[in-house]
Amino acid sequence: MDFLYRFAAEDQFQGFLDNAQTWFSEHGLNILFIISGSWLIGKIAIAVVHGVLINAMKEHYFKSDSDRKKRADTLHGLISAVIKIAVLLVATAMIIDELGINTAPLLASAGVMGVALGIGAQSFIKDFVSGIFIISENQFRVGDVVELEAGAAAPVSGSVESITIRTTILRDINGIRHHIPNGNITIASNSTIGFSLINETLVVDQSTDLQKLTDIINQIGAEMSKDPSTGPFIKEQLNMAQIAGYNERGITVSIRGKTAPGKQWAIKAEFYSRLQPELKKAKIKVPVAPVLAGQGK
Repeated sequence: MDFLYRFAAEDQFQGFLDNAQTWFSEHGLNILFIISGSWLIGKIAIAVVHGVLINAMKEHYFKSDSDRKKRADTLHGLISAVIKIAVLLVATAMIIDELGINTAPLLASAGVMGVALGIGAQSFIKDFVSGIFIISENQFRVGDVVELEAGAAAPVSGSVESITIRTTILRDINGIRHHIPNGNITIASNSTIGFSLINETLVVDQSTDLQKLTDIINQIGAEMSKDPSTGPFIKEQLNMAQIAGYNERGITVSIRGKTAPGKQWAIKAEFYSRLQPELKKAKIKVPVAPVLAGQGK
């Protein structure tokens, strides 16, 4: 009897293997082909679209190669996401069909659930449409430094890491990653598009010879414009713009200039590093704000 039971079990197991082998030969290979083919088609489509975008962007439409690259990277990210979703949906439908599942009940259920899901999808549609306008209007691109206001929340500043079909991702100066729904963005302030301005105020002692101070500032600005390390990034030389007036600490002067987009911080830092020893050499005093009692504890 044990022999008969063992024989029957082996026969059932062999039948299962035969059925599995038959199913795999008829359907499994097709499913593997669909998955691998979808992955390959997605990769090729994304590469082709990226190449078309690069070739379609005429150089005279952009002020610099950096602007052109930012625009291409931004469009590439969004279009890649759309292609991946489209390929996934088509591949899923083909696999369901290959499995022999009747899709009619699923479609009927989807129609019933569509009303309920439509309410929840409103925010997604809003985010998606807002993202399309952000990109089409070139409000900001991947790599730009921006400040975004999203509803009643405090503004968030940082470098744009990516713009997806739903969110904008910023990395702030502390390394924190912020995900902001595109539909919530009310004001977008871009610090790195077209050009950037330097508009600094400097307070000096009331006894300062203003002509000497003007000469120092303008001379440093001229040297930086000619310096190979800083000159290519300066569009308008830094100079003494105006004497703004007096305050409780001394005389306020304004220093202004124009730089390539995103280079204002580096140029400003270099300017002050050159200005400090020149002020010391000319014995021009920069008043220090008094420290209040208990401050810094």
